[in-house]
Amino acid sequence: MNFYRFCLFILIATTSHSLFAQKADSNIFIDANGQIYVKVDAPIYFFVSDNNEPNNKVLIPSSDSLANPMHFDGPGKHYFVYNNKGERIRYLILADAKGPKPKVKVEKGLLFGKENRFYVDVDSKITIDAKDDFSGLKQLYYSVDGAQFNLYSEAISFNKEGESELKVYAIDNVGNIGDTSSFKIIVSPEAIFKIDNIYFETASARLLNESSNNLAEMLQLMREFPELILEIRAYADARGSSESNKTLSERRAQSVANYLTSKGIDARRIKAKGLGDSNILNDCVKGVPCPDSKHKQNRRVEFKFSLPK
Repeated sequence: MNFYRFCLFILIATTSHSLFAQKADSNIFIDANGQIYVKVDAPIYFFVSDNNEPNNKVLIPSSDSLANPMHFDGPGKHYFVYNNKGERIRYLILADAKGPKPKVKVEKGLLFGKENRFYVDVDSKITIDAKDDFSGLKQLYYSVDGAQFNLYSEAISFNKEGESELKVYAIDNVGNIGDTSSFKIIVSPEAIFKIDNIYFETASARLLNESSNNLAEMLQLMREFPELILEIRAYADARGSSESNKTLSERRAQSVANYLTSKGIDARRIKAKGLGDSNILNDCVKGVPCPDSKHKQNRRVEFKFSLPK
């Protein structure tokens, strides 16, 4: 196919001359302000015409054999100067090397989000967007649980309980394709978040100072999402009597609740619950010898988040 048959002309006007860029497909973009963007290392042909003779387009002459087509081999601002009969005309070109970076927003039903994981209620709705630092966003594509990628046009609904994987990528206005981002969407009317490294003094409900960094994460979630209701569930290992373990775990759950309320969280949003040794996660049940490293797995605190009924 002849190159010139599928190329387009892009016009940049000056006081006395007009600049035309010839491009293949969509490697050039001009925004509403007339600023021209190109894809890094895409072949671009520039033409110039006198404003009095707009149809007389001339390929910009140069003694450099590499001047046409022109390639912009790095991102950012580039300038070139056209010298026409002593008149120096300076042009700014912005070269774009990276595709857009996608982001996800839960418009309805958010319990809480942590990094690329979002815990949402049933019948939640999620929108996606992307940011591009130069030429701007052109198109978004998404896939759910390995299905074919589709062009994004409206909010995505998640109405089935369980975990889904949402993949998103975006294309900018000069044809750069961004990396595919993956997000985990956990659909449930409640979310349980386990933190193992919340420590107490031995046989005590007194929190150790080293637990404060991990509790700060929970504190941030409660502040960021004031609609959340929190149930604190504390567990013990199987050593000792079940009755004393339940009592100790209740005191420990309440100790965590007291920490959060001391930082300004409304006590009406928090419920403390001690479950003792009722839910052992490994084989360290009563009567089975285990090292403390395995018992430690059972000495845990869980945070159950839910929305008001």
